[in-house]
Amino acid sequence: MKHGIVTGSSRGIGLATAEFLTKNADTHVIGSSTSGNQTLNQPNFQCLKLDLSSSDSIDKFVETLVDIKLDFLINNAGILLEKWDASKINMEQLKKTFDINVFGTIKLTEKLLPLFKSNAHIINITSDWGSFSEQNFDAFQPHYKMSKAALNMYTKLLAKRLERNNITVSSIDPGWTQTDMGGKIAPRLPKDVAEDILNLLNNEVETGKFWHQGKIRPW
Repeated sequence: MKHGIVTGSSRGIGLATAEFLTKNADTHVIGSSTSGNQTLNQPNFQCLKLDLSSSDSIDKFVETLVDIKLDFLINNAGILLEKWDASKINMEQLKKTFDINVFGTIKLTEKLLPLFKSNAHIINITSDWGSFSEQNFDAFQPHYKMSKAALNMYTKLLAKRLERNNITVSSIDPGWTQTDMGGKIAPRLPKDVAEDILNLLNNEVETGKFWHQGKIRPW
């Protein structure tokens, strides 16, 4: 039996990923939402309450896992607070965004590290907007972009740290996807990204890379 975590599993990419993973009866998935509620009803799935902006919530989440050994972690939960045409820095929004997208995600991952098996895989859902090679770069959504750029660097750093433990660390650029964040006119569906995630989990790939639709892309 494999065990893994998908944060932010109540909707969008997280929900689609949890649905795909639980089709395999030999995979037990632990999801998370800020409320602890979840629409997915599968015997090999459970949803726990997790607020990445709260250190106490992260601590309680990890304590609930007890002696579970993890095969994977999908760091999917994240927020975008600013309007699509906003370019000015709002310090309150910047702090809230980093609290969840960076600090909370990193704290959760660090606290989970002792639970990972050899050959485990950590996947951080980042964004084209967090890359320095974005083709259509503009000044909008600065808080979100900076947070995803920081998470991409964490991917590279953690991959180097965990090489000796034979643990793979990856970032995924999901592309423009139909989620609450991406809107209804986006060309990709959450299930498309979920398939990309499953392909990474099911194949032996080079650690410390940034992936988009099954291919390594520039940082």
